[in-house]
Amino acid sequence: MPSNKTTILIGISLSFFHHLGAQIKADQPFGKASDRLLWEQSRLADPGTGKIPANMRAMEVTYASTLPVETAMVRRNGTPVQFNSRGPWNVGGRTRAFGIDRANENRLISGSVSGGIWYSDNNGLRWKKASYPQQAINPTCLIQDTRGSKRNTWWLGTGEAYGASPGAPGAYYYGDGIFKSTDSGKTWNQILNTASAKNTSFQNNWQLVWNLAMDFSAPDSVDEIYVATYGTIFRTENGGKNWTAVRQGTSYFTDVAVSSTGVVYVTMSSDGSQKGIWRSTDGKSFTNITPANFPASYRRIVIGIDPNNENRVYFLANTPGFGKTTKNFQGDAEDNSFYRYRYVKGNGADTNGIWENLSMNLPASGGQFDKWNVQGSYDMVVSVKPGDSNTVIIGGTNLYRSVSAFSDSTNTKFIGGYEEGSALPQINSYINHHPDQHGIVFYPSNANKAISFHDGGLSFTGNISAGTVAWTSLNNGYLTSQFYTVAIDHATKNDPVIIGGTQDNGSWFSASTSAESPWVSPRGGDGSYCAIADGKSMYYLSIQNAKMMKAKLSAAGERQSFARIDPIGLKKPKFINPYVLDPNNNNAMYLAGGKYLWRNHDLAAIPLINNWDSISTNWTRWADSIPTANSFISAVHATKTPANIVYYGTDRQKLYKVENAHNGTPKPVEITSYATGSNFPASANISCVTSNPLDGNEVMVSFSNYNVYSIFISYDAGKTWAIAGGNLEPSDGTGPSVRWLSILPVTDGKIYFAATSAGLYATRKIDGRNTVWVRQGDNSIGMSVCDMIDTRLSDGLVAVGTHAMGVFTANYTSVENIVSTREIEQGDELRFAAIPNPASNLVQFSFLSAVPATGTIKIFDNVGRVLYSQPMNITAGINNLPVQLTEYREGIYYARLNAPGYEKTIRFAVAK
Repeated sequence: MPSNKTTILIGISLSFFHHLGAQIKADQPFGKASDRLLWEQSRLADPGTGKIPANMRAMEVTYASTLPVETAMVRRNGTPVQFNSRGPWNVGGRTRAFGIDRANENRLISGSVSGGIWYSDNNGLRWKKASYPQQAINPTCLIQDTRGSKRNTWWLGTGEAYGASPGAPGAYYYGDGIFKSTDSGKTWNQILNTASAKNTSFQNNWQLVWNLAMDFSAPDSVDEIYVATYGTIFRTENGGKNWTAVRQGTSYFTDVAVSSTGVVYVTMSSDGSQKGIWRSTDGKSFTNITPANFPASYRRIVIGIDPNNENRVYFLANTPGFGKTTKNFQGDAEDNSFYRYRYVKGNGADTNGIWENLSMNLPASGGQFDKWNVQGSYDMVVSVKPGDSNTVIIGGTNLYRSVSAFSDSTNTKFIGGYEEGSALPQINSYINHHPDQHGIVFYPSNANKAISFHDGGLSFTGNISAGTVAWTSLNNGYLTSQFYTVAIDHATKNDPVIIGGTQDNGSWFSASTSAESPWVSPRGGDGSYCAIADGKSMYYLSIQNAKMMKAKLSAAGERQSFARIDPIGLKKPKFINPYVLDPNNNNAMYLAGGKYLWRNHDLAAIPLINNWDSISTNWTRWADSIPTANSFISAVHATKTPANIVYYGTDRQKLYKVENAHNGTPKPVEITSYATGSNFPASANISCVTSNPLDGNEVMVSFSNYNVYSIFISYDAGKTWAIAGGNLEPSDGTGPSVRWLSILPVTDGKIYFAATSAGLYATRKIDGRNTVWVRQGDNSIGMSVCDMIDTRLSDGLVAVGTHAMGVFTANYTSVENIVSTREIEQGDELRFAAIPNPASNLVQFSFLSAVPATGTIKIFDNVGRVLYSQPMNITAGINNLPVQLTEYREGIYYARLNAPGYEKTIRFAVAK
C-alpha cells in the first residue's frame, strides 16, 4: 500500500477554514464563523429560526425508520440492487474518540464524528463497524473500565461542540449523551437518563460532551464516572443510574481528568461562573487552584496528568491576548499558554501547589503550515509518555515531542501533521499522518508504541522516541471518510473510475471496483466539486472557495500535469462551490460565483503549465445574475436534451433559467414557483437542480434546509411546479435534509433518486404527496448522510458520496429494481396499525399474520429512546396488544414490530 503523504494544492488549505477562527473572542464561543460553517448554516438551518433544530439527527433517523426499506419488502417482481462499498479503504475521517483495549492490545476501538464506532481485532489491519441503537452516534470521547473484572466495559460520549462538519454556528447536530458497551465495543446502548427529553431547542448539557474520565481506584462495586459537558461536570457512582453536577455554570469549554488514585482535575473556560482550574480528592468538594498569573480570558484548557508522577499535571490553554503568539499561514495571530502544576500538600491551592509557566517554550519555528496552532481550541492535545516524564507530546494542527518536558524550547521535535517546512503553493502532510490532532494513546505494554488520532483517521508508530518518528496508516477499512461530492465518467459504459471531494482530506481517485483497493489523492485541501470529461480526457478538481484545476491523471490517478483555472475576479463563492461541464461539450463549463454566473467556452485552450494563479482565459461573467440582496448561487445544472439550457438556484429560494447559455450572456429568467399548492419555501437553500437527460423539460429541485418542503418537479421546463416529496416530508418537520436529486431513465421507465441526511431514497413514480420514496442500500449505506449522487445512463451506474462512510455504487437497469406502492401494500402482510391514532390513555397495536411466529413490539420517542419493549408469540390471524399511555406525554411516538423476515415502524400520536 502506498504511503499516505497527502498533497494539498493551490491556495488556502489549512483547516483553519474548516473550524472556528483564531480571532474568536474568549467571551464569544462561536465568534466569527469560518466560510464552511456559514455554508453549512445557509444550507441546513430552518429559515424561520436561523438554526438547525436541536436533536435533528436523532429526529430524522427516527422518522426515517418508518419509511419503506428496499430489503425489508416482500418482492412480487424484480430484484433489489445491492450497493457495494467502494472505499476509500485507506482514508479515514475525522476521529475524536479512540482506545486500546488493555485486556487485548490487538483490539482497538475508534469513533469517527460522523462515521460511528468501529473496532479492530488485529491491531488496525482491518476494521468492523459496531452496532448501536437507531440513533446515528457522533462520538467525541471514549474510555475503558480498566479494572480487571470489568475490562469489557467501555463508555462513549457524543456531541461535537466545536468544529462539527455537519453543523453551523450555534446550530449543531447535537449528541445524545452517553453510550455503554459491555462486549468490548461490538455493541452499544444508550444511558437513557443522559438522552435529551425535548427536540425544540438546546436544553440538555448532555447534547455536547467534551470528555470522559473514570476513577479506576474505586472498588468494582462502584462505577465512578465523570463527564465534561457544555457548562457542567457530571459525576455518577453507579454507572449512570444517577448523576450529580459537581461543577456547573455557563462555561462553553470544559475538561476532566482523574488520576489513578482518584484525584480529579477539572477545567472550565472563562465565560462561566465557575471558570478556572479545579482539584478534588473525592469528586465532590473542589478547590480552585488556578494560578495567580493565569490569563483573565481563556477558552479551552486540556489536561495531561503525568502517569509517572501524578502530582504533576500539564494544562494547555487557548488564551486570546496572552501567552505565546504564533501566526497561521495567513498571518493571523493566535495566543496559547502552557502550564505545569506540581501538587505539594493540602488542598493544592496557593502555596500548596507549584506552578511553572512554560508558554514561551511552545514551538515557535516553522514555515507557513508547520507552526504551533490550535485553531481557536479545535485541536488540542497534551500527553506524557508512560515511563518517561521528560517526554511530553502536545498537539494542535501539528504534533510535537519534547524530551525535556518543555522546560526549554531547544529539545522539541516536530513529529506529525503537515510536512515540516510546507509552504504554498503545494502543501504536503507528514508521511502517513495528518493535520489536526485530537489525541494520542500509548500501548500499555510498550509506551514507545502509540496511536495518534486526527482529522485523517488513525496513525501508528512503533517508536515515538525515534529521531524521526515514522507513522503507519491504520485506515485499513476504517470507512469513515466524509465525501461532499462524487463524479464518474458519463461517456464510458462500465467504467470503474470514481473521483470525489472529501471534508479536510482532499479529492480522491479510484479505478478499482474492489473496496479494499487503496485510493489516490491528486489534490488536497477541502475536496469540493469534481468532474470527469467524457472518456477521462480531462479531470476537474476543486477545493474550498472555488479554487479549481484541470488535470491530466494517469490510469492510476497520479497527477501528470495541471492548470489552475478559476477566473480572476471571482467573488464570494460558496465554501463548497458548484460548477458543471456542459454535457454536450465538455470543453465548456458553467460556474457559480457568488451573485454571478460564469462560463468558460473553451477549457481546452487553457494550457497545462502547472500554474498556481487564477486566470482570465475564455471566462465570461454574466451581469448581476441575482437581483435579490445577500443571495448567492448555490446550485448549477446544464441540460443534455435540449442542449444549452442552464438552470441555477440560490441560497434564498430563487431559481433561474438561461436559454442559449453557450453564446453571449443571454438574460436569465426567474422561474421560481408561486403556483398555489407548490410554493417554493421562502428564503430556503436550493441544494440541487437536475433534469432528465433524455428530456430536459423534466426538471427537479431540492431544498436542503430543515423544516421546509424539500422536493419539487416540473414537466414543462419550469413554467409550473408540483410537490414531489411524498413520504419524505412529515408534517412535524422531522424529515431529513435533501441534498441531491437525480433522474435515471432505464429501459422500462424512470427512477428518481434523493440523497438525504438520513440515507438514499428512490421511487419510480412521482405522485405528489402520495409519492413513496423507498430507502436503498439499507444494509450498506443505511442512514448515513448522503451529500451527492452521480448516475450514468449507459449502464445504470449510481455512485453515492456519503459524509460518513465513503462512496457506494450500484447498477439500476429496470424500474423493477424499485419497490412500487402496490408491492409495498401487498408485501405488508402483517398490516401493522395503531388504534386509535391519535390515542389518549390507551393504544392497541393490531396486526394480521399468516403464520405463527415470535416477535417484539417496541415504542420509541421522537429522539429514538426505547420506552417500551414487549416480546410476543404471534398467532396466525389477528393479533392485538394494548399498551397503557397514562405516563406518556403528548407528542409523536414510533412503534416497531419485528418478526422473522419482517420489520415495520409506524408513527402514532398521543393527545391528552
